Amino acid sequence: MKISILLPYKENFSPNYAGAVSLFVKDISKISKYKKNIYIYGNTKFKKTFALKYINLDLNKTFIESQSEKYIEKFAKEEKKFSSDIIEIHNRPTYLSYLIKENIRDVKYVIYFHNDPLSMRGSKTIKERIFLLKNCGNIIFNSQWSKKRFLKNLDNFEHKDKLITIYQSAPKTKINFDKKEKLISFIGKLNVAKGYDLFGSSIVKILDKHKDW
Repeated sequence: MKISILLPYKENFSPNYAGAVSLFVKDISKISKYKKNIYIYGNTKFKKTFALKYINLDLNKTFIESQSEKYIEKFAKEEKKFSSDIIEIHNRPTYLSYLIKENIRDVKYVIYFHNDPLSMRGSKTIKERIFLLKNCGNIIFNSQWSKKRFLKNLDNFEHKDKLITIYQSAPKTKINFDKKEKLISFIGKLNVAKGYDLFGSSIVKILDKHKDW
């Protein structure tokens, strides 16, 4: 069996500057019981990559053609050499239609949403989401909220049994509460989408009041 994981174009699968999707795929693949069967495809500009079965899809830059389509074409060529049983697409629902156009059909497709489906090309409209439901074996969400967003205006449509929520997690860490430090942490990209602006304005008030934190 071969499981291919297709990362978003330009998602760095490297410890030098990994994206959130790459970190998730790396952590899950390392502990999967199917680890030996997993092949990860991406377009990473760094030479050093995570120590897994990773295939870099190098592209020549062009301003005429869509880089995403060229990326899928290159992946399709690899597929035709050694076909997969499962293709897992992360955060790029539009890739599915490209792959079907490339005649990559006899395979189980799985799409994994890490963000709001209604904000992405390939899943914004009802028609696009029905296409995904018809052509995917499963569609995975990292929250009930994103799953609910996907189902907006799809109340009477079938194939909803294909939808799965798998919450993201982290390894357990042992903490010695007798040696606590007065630290406050923010985890996430430093942008408005992650709430960094709210954190910044509120943390000043907290630190002004609690000088020893």
